[in-house]
Amino acid sequence: MNGLSQIPKAVSVLKKYNKLIPLTLEALDMNNEDLINKVFETFNEFVEIKKVLGPYLPMIIEKALIISAIPDCGDNLREVTMLFLELIADKYARVLIKNHGMNFVDKIFDVGFKIASEDPEIYEGQENAPPTMAINMLYQYAVHVPNEKVFPVIQKYL
Repeated sequence: MNGLSQIPKAVSVLKKYNKLIPLTLEALDMNNEDLINKVFETFNEFVEIKKVLGPYLPMIIEKALIISAIPDCGDNLREVTMLFLELIADKYARVLIKNHGMNFVDKIFDVGFKIASEDPEIYEGQENAPPTMAINMLYQYAVHVPNEKVFPVIQKYL
């Protein structure tokens, strides 16, 4: 992380411009992978700043899930969106459950298991292949979501 969450002036500026997040998400061109990659790299940097991402987290998660689930997207793009989903497990999993029930966690597990089930031969030799990233992402939710809530979700895939 770049330490922005530790600089009060930076946080105040970011809070003023956080209304740009929904506009940015709506304007994303799914054919411009470089732009999407840069947007999600920025979101990954802001994960620590709850006041910036928090209000728009459901929108960001939905977009990250859509992008992550598309096998035709570049591996780097899928990697950055799955990293975002993985990073929010620690900071936001309990807040998501409190505000939205298990809806988002269930969607994350659904997409995660689909990606983890992709043919590993396609990604042979890649260290951060999408199936590996998906397993890491699922692990983070299994660790950070209370057992009594996450077990029924995981049980559906056994």
